[in-house]
Amino acid sequence: MAVLDRLFDQAKTMRAIQITDDHKIAVIEAPVPRLGSGEILVRPRACGICGTDLHILHHGFPGTCYPVTPGHEFAGHVVAVGEDVRGVREGDFVAVDPNVVCGQCRWCKAGRPNLCIHLTPIGVGRAGATAEYVAVPAKNAFAVNERIGAGVAALIEPLACAIHAVETAGRLRDRRVLVLGGGTMGMLIALAALKKGAGDVTLADPVEGKRLTAKAVGVTHAVDPARLDGERFDVVFEAAGVMAALRQALTLVEKTGTLVQVGVHDEDATVPVNPFKVYEQEITIVGSNSLADKFSAAVDLMPDLQAEAARLIGEPFSVWDFAAAVDSMAKGHAIKTQLIFD
Repeated sequence: MAVLDRLFDQAKTMRAIQITDDHKIAVIEAPVPRLGSGEILVRPRACGICGTDLHILHHGFPGTCYPVTPGHEFAGHVVAVGEDVRGVREGDFVAVDPNVVCGQCRWCKAGRPNLCIHLTPIGVGRAGATAEYVAVPAKNAFAVNERIGAGVAALIEPLACAIHAVETAGRLRDRRVLVLGGGTMGMLIALAALKKGAGDVTLADPVEGKRLTAKAVGVTHAVDPARLDGERFDVVFEAAGVMAALRQALTLVEKTGTLVQVGVHDEDATVPVNPFKVYEQEITIVGSNSLADKFSAAVDLMPDLQAEAARLIGEPFSVWDFAAAVDSMAKGHAIKTQLIFD
């Protein structure tokens, strides 16, 4: 870490990616963040791109503070520590929970920090990790064994979201589980469901390559969604984030079953629901938003999923090729698109 320390000591400014409110991407020169009490400075090593970043870039996303430096799935080295920081030291390798919360509102006190009234996510409401340095609350940083690799460590954030979704579904043992969508979230939900004891998990995606990857990482069944007509499942996760998948999901839930809505849709999007069917068959429809308080659980689980998680990561892009990386992700060239730092 001595080299990193010297670089930090000499740095007055840094490069960062910026998305403006007119949805343009630029590489800018910005001041190195000054640390507040309880904050640390992290030099990112890997940062993932997800659907939230596409919404921020193309459509807008609730809570985004433009101009914004994106990047909320990341891991890196601690290069400086602010006042009143305990348990984190310079040189630590950390993955970061991006949800910065107040800790005082009714939702925080109820153990639902993802619903915090004052939620300010890193990479959305405050500067994110597509920069040479990022300031984060020390309480949001979790030490990780660097040997799992920076790319795998950066997947801890979406794994935490997957764990929250799986736990939201309730009991999985001896229940038929379906995951619609073979992106990062769908894959991690399927793997987390298996770890939680689901004996039979089906992942459905129209892209053959994603189905092959699902089988390669141990998912029980991988099928084209068009082949699901007439099927019924006890638990259905909609993780595709497209309206056709959500409409289909509503037809696939078995009596007393649960539909967990995970995919992110436009704020004004709607879909018809048959209330008589919900009533008659006692179907539960529940949302799963972000990662709640599951980051620590994801840190603990990731070593068991290290090999499977690594297979989801495509060829990385330099962070300064952010536009090319976003374009590649939007075209589905890899299940997980990640950025690396020069």
